[in-house]
Amino acid sequence: MSEFKVPYTDAFYDKQVKVSLRSAGLMLERLSGVWRPGSVVDVGCGRGTWLTAWERLGVQTLTGLDGPWVDPTKILSERIQFHPTDLNQPFGVAAKHDLAMSLEVAEHCRPEASEAFVASLASMADAIVFGAAFTGQPGADHINTRPHSYWCGLFLERGFQIFDYFRPKFWGVEKIAPWYQQNTFIYARPEHPLFAALAAHGEKPMDNPAFVDAVHPWLYDKGRGVI
Repeated sequence: MSEFKVPYTDAFYDKQVKVSLRSAGLMLERLSGVWRPGSVVDVGCGRGTWLTAWERLGVQTLTGLDGPWVDPTKILSERIQFHPTDLNQPFGVAAKHDLAMSLEVAEHCRPEASEAFVASLASMADAIVFGAAFTGQPGADHINTRPHSYWCGLFLERGFQIFDYFRPKFWGVEKIAPWYQQNTFIYARPEHPLFAALAAHGEKPMDNPAFVDAVHPWLYDKGRGVI
């Protein structure tokens, strides 16, 4: 994020880490039962909660990108290769990963950077777990909240299909943060092994991608004022 003016303090991450790690553990345990990547890159990784959850599931190659406010000494795992990155500019990694992730990050980027953000993710992996804050979702520096159908359209344009894999299972599960319940989808290109693995377990791409805009009651009930 080019001006690096967002003060994501230790207090911010101290509050975020516990719920993020717990949510990641539950959601990724389900995904790993279908397919397990050998390498994962997380864009907007913070202290590396989701990468740490993957490490606990046996993934060895873990790459994290985030702004320079992240203190590398407080990354949760020494295995994570952290790269300070301006997420308002096109970004990438040296080699494609089996899976890319970006959860609750794109809403912090400038609106005009949105298409480049998705294009950069698409260059990193052919399977992506992605979620961003829905229109009006409260939170620190949420300057780019959008309906999910906006992001979905950008991925579909790049040859991905969308799987609503997490919401039917975890919607209303209190141990998982409501923003992860509501906003998290899998995007995969048909040639990627994850696509075939999901199909083998009876999962199908969404017939009506507009349904992604279903909104969790939390957004209108308890969400106001939550960081």
